[in-house]
Amino acid sequence: MERKAMILVLCMAATAAYAQTDGAGTATSTADSLRMDSIIHALPEVMVKGERPVVKVEGSKLTYDMPQLLKKEGVENVYDALKLIPGVTDDNGTLKLAGNAFNVLINGKHYQMDAAQLNALLKSLPASRLKHAEVMYTTPARYEVRGASINLDIASDTSQPDGWQGELTGAWNQEHEAMWSERGAFLYHHNKLDIDFNYEHDHGKSYRTTDETSLHALDDGTTHDIVTDEAQRSRDHKHLWRLGMDYAFTENHRLSLSYTGSYNTEHAREDVTGNVTAANAYRTKKKMHDVMLDYQLPTGTTLNAEYTYYDTPSTQQLTSTLPTGELHFDTDEHQRINRWKFHLGQEHSLAGGWGLNYGVRYSLTNDHSWQTFTSTGDNTAAHPADSYSRQNEDIVNIYAGTNGKIGQKVNFEASLAAEYYHSPAWHQWNVYPTFSLTYIPSSSHVLQLNFSSDKKFPDYWTLQSFTAYSNGGYNEVVGNPALKPSSNYRTQLVYVLRHKYQFVAWFNYTDDYFVQTPYQRHDRLTVQYKYLNFNYSQQWGLQASVPQRFGNWLDSRLTVIGVWMKEKCSAFYDIPFNRDIAWVMANLRNNFTLVPDHLYLNLDGMIRSKAHQAIYDLPASGNVDIGLKYIFWRKRATLHVFCNDIFETSGIDPVIRYGNQNMKMDFSCYRQVGVSLVYRFGGYKDKGKEVDTSRFKQ
Repeated sequence: MERKAMILVLCMAATAAYAQTDGAGTATSTADSLRMDSIIHALPEVMVKGERPVVKVEGSKLTYDMPQLLKKEGVENVYDALKLIPGVTDDNGTLKLAGNAFNVLINGKHYQMDAAQLNALLKSLPASRLKHAEVMYTTPARYEVRGASINLDIASDTSQPDGWQGELTGAWNQEHEAMWSERGAFLYHHNKLDIDFNYEHDHGKSYRTTDETSLHALDDGTTHDIVTDEAQRSRDHKHLWRLGMDYAFTENHRLSLSYTGSYNTEHAREDVTGNVTAANAYRTKKKMHDVMLDYQLPTGTTLNAEYTYYDTPSTQQLTSTLPTGELHFDTDEHQRINRWKFHLGQEHSLAGGWGLNYGVRYSLTNDHSWQTFTSTGDNTAAHPADSYSRQNEDIVNIYAGTNGKIGQKVNFEASLAAEYYHSPAWHQWNVYPTFSLTYIPSSSHVLQLNFSSDKKFPDYWTLQSFTAYSNGGYNEVVGNPALKPSSNYRTQLVYVLRHKYQFVAWFNYTDDYFVQTPYQRHDRLTVQYKYLNFNYSQQWGLQASVPQRFGNWLDSRLTVIGVWMKEKCSAFYDIPFNRDIAWVMANLRNNFTLVPDHLYLNLDGMIRSKAHQAIYDLPASGNVDIGLKYIFWRKRATLHVFCNDIFETSGIDPVIRYGNQNMKMDFSCYRQVGVSLVYRFGGYKDKGKEVDTSRFKQ
């Protein structure tokens, strides 16, 4: 029977070869500050690990035993560890929970980041330190964030002896080109004092291609068949470091000070052939410095102050020949952010297990951005005018919440936040209610109902009147100062059976939903990429996750998800749309124990049906991955060898055949092979923080 079960599982993994790892699409990657972030890249994915309980309910939280989830997985950092939590997936560099973006909290504190900064930080933190992950489909207002969140428990272990602990990691991975990574993470513990220091250096080259076919009709009655082949080569160096100090006067009386910094450089070049011939060179530098002071008193009072400096200068040198003429100019663009944040909060523990919390937050952001153009030859079309912008953004947030029990089987948590937002574009008050109700009829059954509301504001750079070029100048990426924030409403019903089987049903509705979408202009030979507000986007979804163990040699998880989604935009240029589609996805994850406590093999596969985004049609996709994990040297060293996307099927080639729009894009897709070596000494487990750069220029 065991042999038949093994054959069955292997066959199921092989059928997922016609599939993609993280979802439904790939955005064209350029070094523009306004990147073409146009195509959905990932869909929800649910994973549960182990036979003994890996999840338990604590109030409105689902708490996962991370050491048990990680035991047999070839995972070295927190980023990859998060993807083992039910519902979490990687959407083109953005982690999502049940198809929606979520917040990452570390020991109850939240520091937002853009996708690149968040990925770099999470990948720099060793997974060995994770104790628990607390999933909140609705986050109470006292956590400073709205929507879904995952709180990572990586607090220092006071049971460890005084002295130094640490972890050293070296990694190499190869797609078309090679990338390297070196990381050192150290922790010093003495009595009531903890000092930690992390440093990571990522460097190497990358290579991508984009073949684009465009049948472009103009107002003068002509139709142009534009075929371009674009190759982009880049060289990157990324540095990330953090120094933190914590002093615990008593158990509930703590003072924390941290400094986080990063410095990244990118040198990229695009060469275009076909109906457009061009050379486009990019140079980008990103610098970030963040200082945070946090003081927690035994009275339940929390004081927090944070300052962030973010600086991103970049240049572009374009030389291009198009069917309509020539473009020769240099572009210099810059974004400089200064942000101050302050928080005063209070929590009370009341009789009968009830709790009360309230507080106020204030943030001030100064955005100084500019873009200038310099002609370097004869241009047949005028380049955009130089632009300068300097503006402030103020946000005041006042919140209150309560939590408690109703009898022995019902837990609830509710909060209400009133927020005033002030900027040159908007002046408005918003109210954000949240609610979570958990019913536990027995130890084997948990039912949870959640509701939350949120508002998403566009990135600072998106709101500027700036223009960037790609594909030899045939593609223009433009800002939209009139872009409105979107309002989102989420409801989830979660059912957990026997602490491991999970079923989730949800409904999401987003008013004024915005996404970047291309449009073949009818007045000139240009494809314009621009963020626009839709009427709405809505989604109904169901997902089921079923783990299964076959003896002591195989652990499997099968996840099936079905979604019906609809997007409507009545003012999308001259071609309004109202589109809906249902798609399904199946994911199978297998972990083979070859030598207990020493050698494990992972074989994973996923397959997904076709989908839509705006006027894009996205074909079916999927992937098959394999990895080998070897633990040795008294369990202090871990060697991980892997090959992802074995059959090179994870890439999505979107097609637009809607109204007067006729385009097709073919993105390169390469399998990835790699190896990493981790060595730990002194029982090291790491900690870290995030910094809010979520709306800064990328």
